[in-house]
Amino acid sequence: MKDADDSSAPFEKVTNSQVETKTVPEMTVGDLKDILSDSQRDVAPQINNDFERKLAERLYVEMKMFDESIDVNKLITRAAEQADFERAWLAYAQDRYGIVVTDEEVDVWIENGPDAEIVELQRRYAEAKEMSVYELNHGYDRDQYMKWVVWEKLIPIITERYGESSEQVLDNNRLIELYEDEVKGTL
Repeated sequence: MKDADDSSAPFEKVTNSQVETKTVPEMTVGDLKDILSDSQRDVAPQINNDFERKLAERLYVEMKMFDESIDVNKLITRAAEQADFERAWLAYAQDRYGIVVTDEEVDVWIENGPDAEIVELQRRYAEAKEMSVYELNHGYDRDQYMKWVVWEKLIPIITERYGESSEQVLDNNRLIELYEDEVKGTL
């Protein structure tokens, strides 16, 4: 079973107790630039794959934001494992369930979601990365949003697949868990 902090999950699963204890600290553009610079210096040169480097950067930033200690070798391993899982997650959706999304579908989803209501931390993060929020959403973070679009198409399929045989209520977290168990079975 995945815990709420498992970064391979397509979406953050948060319990009520976590909402009370895990609030995002205020970070200035300068703070974020420093963190990103440290990541570029300490982590990025050790990773050849662009996607793994992006995932490692996200992990690094999150860990720094929450003052977690960072073991660079473990972070790099975790990013590589997460990249493998992310690729398998999407491939399984296509191969097993025929789920394919277009660039246009992803763009529309982003326009109606993250573009429609910009969060201040998102704006500062984009500025720290020296890009617009649009570039952050439609380029850098596109992989995350593509998963949301795929997931929205998977929800009814996974619900139907497990609904009748489940003794549990199939909330979103449980559906994610069931789907990810299927994906893990292919790794």
